Amino acid sequence: TGIPIDEIPFQSRVWPGDGTWRFVQACRLIEKKGLKTSLRAFEEFAKRYPKSMFVIAGEGPLRAELETEARNLGLGDKVSFPGFVSHIELREILYRSHIFLHPSERGADGNQEGVPNSMLEAMASGLAVFATEHGGIPEAIENGKSGILVKEGDHQALAGALLEAVADQNRLTTLARNGAESVRQKFEQAIQTRKLEDYYFEAMAMKEGSTT
Repeated sequence: TGIPIDEIPFQSRVWPGDGTWRFVQACRLIEKKGLKTSLRAFEEFAKRYPKSMFVIAGEGPLRAELETEARNLGLGDKVSFPGFVSHIELREILYRSHIFLHPSERGADGNQEGVPNSMLEAMASGLAVFATEHGGIPEAIENGKSGILVKEGDHQALAGALLEAVADQNRLTTLARNGAESVRQKFEQAIQTRKLEDYYFEAMAMKEGSTT
């Protein structure tokens, strides 16, 4: 995975003093993205910070079900579903937000993911990211240093981590800065491209050696 870092410059967030926290998750609306966990964790968070808002950007087969879930949780006026957004629109949403959620989980069919690009872009932009110990996510996030990771499907742990983090805004700033640096070091697009080329050249050299 490679991210064009220069196109997503880091921007320090000004944390709200009035409780108007802005959350975002951007992904295909499918089971393994953990969107129901996000909604339930946000419900708990919003009890403490009722002015908070949550944008879930993307399309997918679970959209209607998630919209119903949001209403059933009493979040109809706090959660918005803008549908598919362009890269430019998504980056505008990222820069207007404070926290990015991506609590991925293994699907009923065993499907899981690697390292979500939307999560890497959020980290690069300066968002504090809260995710799960799932798939390739720990390759990008060191828990407690460059982001927060909880167990899959545990909305209470996610809500608790969010409430704890916003109570210590200096820590939240550190998580955001370390997250951006992690992406720069591990997932910068040009570096990743060179690494991939090196792997191909190495494989070609091994193949040539085996035929001589």
